[in-house]
Amino acid sequence: MEKLVWRVKLVTELQAGETTEVEVARIERDQQASLSDLGLRLAEAKQLTSALQAEIIPTQVTIADEHHCTCAACGRRLSSKGHYTATFRSLFGDVPIRIRRLLTCPCQNGCEAKSFAAFDLEAATVAPELAYVTARYAALAPFGKVADLLSELLPVSGAPNAGTVRNRTMRIGEAVVQPTVTTTATPRPAEPVVVGLDGGYVRSRHRRDERHFEVIAGKVIGAQCSQSRFAFARNSPAIASGAFKRALVMAGVTADTPATVLCDGDAGLWRLQREALPNATIVLDWWHAAVRFEHALQAARGIGAADVHLAAEAVQGLKRAKWRLWHGRWPGCRRKLAALCRWARRTSTHGIAGIGRLEHHVSDLLAYLERNQGALAHYAARRRNGEPISTSFVESAVNEIIAKRMNKKQQMRWNRATVQPFLDVRTAVLNDTLEDAFCRRYPGFRLANGNEIAALAA
Repeated sequence: MEKLVWRVKLVTELQAGETTEVEVARIERDQQASLSDLGLRLAEAKQLTSALQAEIIPTQVTIADEHHCTCAACGRRLSSKGHYTATFRSLFGDVPIRIRRLLTCPCQNGCEAKSFAAFDLEAATVAPELAYVTARYAALAPFGKVADLLSELLPVSGAPNAGTVRNRTMRIGEAVVQPTVTTTATPRPAEPVVVGLDGGYVRSRHRRDERHFEVIAGKVIGAQCSQSRFAFARNSPAIASGAFKRALVMAGVTADTPATVLCDGDAGLWRLQREALPNATIVLDWWHAAVRFEHALQAARGIGAADVHLAAEAVQGLKRAKWRLWHGRWPGCRRKLAALCRWARRTSTHGIAGIGRLEHHVSDLLAYLERNQGALAHYAARRRNGEPISTSFVESAVNEIIAKRMNKKQQMRWNRATVQPFLDVRTAVLNDTLEDAFCRRYPGFRLANGNEIAALAA
């Protein structure tokens, strides 16, 4: 039976009217094609794109070499120092290339370098498209699965294992995302923002030194409900403070921005707030305070088996203290809790079961509120005005940044010293700013959709 044959040829026109043809693929099908024979197969698509890359990239490098063979200052033809070989890794296969080295023109007397590469690979042989795709999916899935996915769908031979994906993702965080954070962010208009801070623990790679270490995660919510996530490892106070300030700058928040900071009462997080946003309005998370009240209420109900009247009295006192705190009456709340502590100490001398546990929880609650009394607010009024009183939006950020990717089902171990680039890449993906970072790092990285369609149509 005769076969149907398609020959795919690449027509190159480097100069007007001069063309060359190269056959890059041959596709054969039976005349009676089945459903699986329709269109290109995956292996054929890989072969086609890989062959196109192998023809286009060396030609581009050669032409770029020719454009740099003359001195830009005096126009003199530069002498060649030879070539060196490199492997350019792209989404559509690895391509070997030869790059010419040129001697520096004698007119450049003050130049220290004696030679330079005619085509600057910028200390990397990985295409920005391959780096972008690798980092984007490595921030969402395990490194090994990303390597399998790329190898399955694309003729990528440069990412055969999880270690390659991990190393590339770390380099993207260091070379693309972090410079964007430190140099390209511009302050926005002084609109009020809400900043939430919380922490989560990830498994340490060096288990002899520590089994877990803490990662601080946060979210900035702007006036137009825009959201910006950030995360950094909780190392020394100076390093943590610098990372927090960079994260705020990236979100467009400065020391003069009207801000409300919500936190669970951790002293270290309040310290970060005071250093970066000293004029911010601070609010203690209501949920954490309510949970401590609930623990005390459960302890109070527990003494009902011994004395119902004492249990009812303790429950009533706690409810009144909680009502006062909710309505912004902290002095009254403190008096109620202090009186309940004294009452529990006196009553405990009678040997009633559960009184000691109640006294412990009430004392712990009172100490917690006194440590954070500067962050206590009129929660009822804030709730009526639609202002945040809880760090629930930060809990979701912790789950997005840390738990889903670094902790829960994906039981990974992380290095405290190298975890920051991975956090930067993940937050950039969640904030949908990774592509913008690549566009700033590599001009012309991706055109707008309309320009891409026009270029393909042309």
